[in-house]
Amino acid sequence: MNTTTRSRSLRIVIAAALAFGLSACRDNQAPAAAPRTGNTIGGANVSVAGYPGLYYDASLVSAVPAADDHLRLVGAMTCPQMDAMLSAGQWRVADRLSLPPGSAGAAIAGIVPGLLLERAGTLAFVALKGDRALCTGTVMKAGIDGIALTGKGLPGPTTGWSATTMCIRLGDDTLNVSLYFDTRAKIGGLATVTLVGKNEKYTVDGSGSDFNILMLNHKSTVLDAFGKAFSGQEKPAGVTMRSLEPGDAFSGTATVDATAADRPHGTFSITGLVDDATEATVGLSLPFACADVQVIKAG
Repeated sequence: MNTTTRSRSLRIVIAAALAFGLSACRDNQAPAAAPRTGNTIGGANVSVAGYPGLYYDASLVSAVPAADDHLRLVGAMTCPQMDAMLSAGQWRVADRLSLPPGSAGAAIAGIVPGLLLERAGTLAFVALKGDRALCTGTVMKAGIDGIALTGKGLPGPTTGWSATTMCIRLGDDTLNVSLYFDTRAKIGGLATVTLVGKNEKYTVDGSGSDFNILMLNHKSTVLDAFGKAFSGQEKPAGVTMRSLEPGDAFSGTATVDATAADRPHGTFSITGLVDDATEATVGLSLPFACADVQVIKAG
């Protein structure tokens, strides 16, 4: 798909989501009932390693530990039930993105349901993926350093958070990264970028079909706004969402620490993006950290 066609298709998806909703399902969006957590379940209740006060029911959920502060929870439950279970601990729900079944446009735009949790100033993101009988929750710390949004009306270096939802290795020196971000200025979004390495230096490839950056102005929180936009609810008040496309002056670089090959992390910086609605020039810098990396081999 060429850049023009991809941009037009994405704008159609966004406009439909905001104006009409992409799902015919308008059932209650609240997470379904789940096994109670906290200190009320005997020996089945376990605190997530590295996240004291974040509980799961060990009779229904298996924890697959990883290095550092990454953890995967695999539960015999729906993702709304896992959402409710993790929300009942000692971590405050700072933001949430939940979707009903059939939210077709969400997959096109790269929307992943999840929770942003906070305790004592620490932010953790839980990406939720699964079906009706099984849910996997990937828990990791959110990045808070190195965030900047530049251009007319944008805050420049700013306070916020970034949470990586997926990393895919497409070759020995090519890494595809997807993430959410939000800022104190109430400008957030999602980004999928491809980082290409050569001679230990990385650039951002803006020419591929995977490149996708949506920026969203909101009055609440970015995950809540995305969830409402893509779940068939009425258009969220005060929300403006647009696509940022590579312009003629596009340039992107990245720092990537791949000491642990399956958990690379770093920061990417992009200049020369163009707002497809206003034609304003935009730049951004965002941190990323992969909880794991899926590998796709050519051929």
